[in-house]
Amino acid sequence: MRKQELSPVKLFVDFDGTVTVRDVGDGIFTRFLPPELIESGWFEKGLADWKAGLISSHECLTTQCEKAAVSEKELQEEIEGYALTPGFASIVTYCRRHRIPVMILSDGLDYYIEYILAKYGISDIPYRSNHMYFNDGVLGVDFPYIDRGCGRCGNCKRWHIDMQHRDGETVVYVGDGYSDRYAVHSADIVFARGDLAEYCESAGVDYIPYEDFYGVLHYLENPNGEKAL
Repeated sequence: MRKQELSPVKLFVDFDGTVTVRDVGDGIFTRFLPPELIESGWFEKGLADWKAGLISSHECLTTQCEKAAVSEKELQEEIEGYALTPGFASIVTYCRRHRIPVMILSDGLDYYIEYILAKYGISDIPYRSNHMYFNDGVLGVDFPYIDRGCGRCGNCKRWHIDMQHRDGETVVYVGDGYSDRYAVHSADIVFARGDLAEYCESAGVDYIPYEDFYGVLHYLENPNGEKAL
């Protein structure tokens, strides 16, 4: 990780389970995959195979989408149940005030990202993700960034960070999942919980534990425990 200097800052955040309290993608597939696939453990096995490196994330997501039978109305009703993680709206306001760029990086689906950001009036936040569409009663997915990175992810978060980073900037990354494991290697400061925290521990990556975005905001305001940026 690069030397920790907090000015100027660029903030990159994961979406599922980070910006939102719960993982939206997992919730969608748990609800709309055929019950027999859920009961047989097919969904969990797919996630386990991905984490084990047996399949790529785009292979995993493509198969999940192909088997998820859902209408747009049903999907919107499901998405309505997902809330922002406490403090996210506050940190967006803080970053706007201090002209700190914020970007969402997700290996999930743009449809629910756009829907949730619009619901909370923050649809101007830029994001990079995979593209979802409706396809004859099931979900389809395209991967506009599939040719970036090493191919293990549908959307390479590390590539996006490297493309956005400029010399002299401090990259702050906030995440919670296994899809964030490569991104942290291009960050100066990492806030991690869940699977990402476990990965950081095993890979020797320094990180700051967090529960919500109020903790991240406090750090940005008081990087040395003294004064705000």
